[in-house]
Amino acid sequence: MKKAIVATAISLAFASTAFAAAPAMNLESGQVQLGYSYENLQTTLNGLGDLGTYHGNGYHLDYGLSNKLVLTGSYLNSDSKSFNVNIPGVYTGSLNNVGFNSTELGLQYKLSDNIALSAGSLKSEFNANGSSNSSSEMFGGIAYKQNISNNIDGYASYIKSTNVTDWKAGVTYNLNKNTSFDVGYHDYENNGASNYSAKGMSLGLNHKF
Repeated sequence: MKKAIVATAISLAFASTAFAAAPAMNLESGQVQLGYSYENLQTTLNGLGDLGTYHGNGYHLDYGLSNKLVLTGSYLNSDSKSFNVNIPGVYTGSLNNVGFNSTELGLQYKLSDNIALSAGSLKSEFNANGSSNSSSEMFGGIAYKQNISNNIDGYASYIKSTNVTDWKAGVTYNLNKNTSFDVGYHDYENNGASNYSAKGMSLGLNHKF
């Protein structure tokens, strides 16, 4: 039981990584955007301390329901690690093959060419020692995107739920009218029962059709 409690706490620490993609602000009705992102996040958890760097592969799908409303979805899967845990009175031992995945589904409404609001649900699953734990949480957010030059856009996004504060800022380079390259910095904090954070750089590639 104590091991399951520790495992669940770690799983929540990585929930935010599903939001790594740059906001899909320019989709038209019926248009689809596919994306891939590579996450490189330094993680810490109260009680366990520094968990080191986690790498994740993110896959993103956005569909324009109208020129203002976008259905958003993403899936992220991490690599695996093993930890020796020593929390007096809670758990002492090892957690092996620690990994996680998260699935996000939401709606984004574009208020203007530069600003959009979002809401949805995130499910996060954690795996260790051959078992798994999952959690779900509703979120709301806002995104901003601004053209900097002919081929470069800057963006920032902010997500908030009961316990989570999650933001990302970065730039996209438009290789052509449908394909863009994304570089960003991601910062996540959860102030629930345990305090944990994940922050670092991400790289992404997006294509619209």
